[in-house]
Amino acid sequence: MSTDPADRAQAAPDQEGPARVLRVAFVPGAMPEKWFGRYRERTGQGLTSFSADDPVLEVLAGRADMALARDPREDDSLHRIRLYDEAPGIAAEKEHVLALLKDGEVVDRADLDGETVLLDAFAAADPGEVREMLQVVATGAGVVLAPRPLLRALNARGVVHREVAPAPGAEPTTLWLTWPKDGDDELTQELAGIVRGRREGSRRSALVEDETPKKKLSAREKTLAKQARRQAENGGGGRSGKSGAKRGGRPGGPGNKKKGGAGKSKRRR
Repeated sequence: MSTDPADRAQAAPDQEGPARVLRVAFVPGAMPEKWFGRYRERTGQGLTSFSADDPVLEVLAGRADMALARDPREDDSLHRIRLYDEAPGIAAEKEHVLALLKDGEVVDRADLDGETVLLDAFAAADPGEVREMLQVVATGAGVVLAPRPLLRALNARGVVHREVAPAPGAEPTTLWLTWPKDGDDELTQELAGIVRGRREGSRRSALVEDETPKKKLSAREKTLAKQARRQAENGGGGRSGKSGAKRGGRPGGPGNKKKGGAGKSKRRR
């Protein structure tokens, strides 16, 4: 057997390789399964996902096709779709007074006066840095401010977390979908459409077998189509079928007119 790659390509030109599986890296705290499930359901294509502290780096390194990232750096070579803003959160050791608040109650900023803030990760939420600092929080040394979904995902032992009111004028952390422009294809566009909320029946997808737009009929073509449907309903009789129905004695047919006419002439006499 030849070992020349060109010969091998010519020997089996019609063989299909394995279908490409979309690879998506996502930052801790993202919850993308609803989108991934819709992608698999609509397309029948595979999708693999994994958590990464810097998912954009995974894309740039070629280990992922797309990334769900928290406030990714701007790059002209990347597409970016803004998904949603995250609620801010605070983490404290489990014996802290904040643990008395029910999950869902929001901590007022004024209640943080006098607290030792070990890390304020709202501006740049580095999951690795937050993960390490939460170990210090568990000792009671202070509190950490970070996106609430990130604190929930890390779930550090000996630490509680609650939502905190946003700081005046502070921008929220935001989740984005991003991928290389030179890696744009029908698979990436499919997931992009899903996260945008495009419905299945209205989506424009290269994965749909028949997306040829239907020809718009002219007024004459519509009239001819209606006539063809009527002929089909009458058994293909055309005009003769219609006249035959009239001769069959329908109300208003020739036979009724003649009889009615005779009745009128008798009354005139």
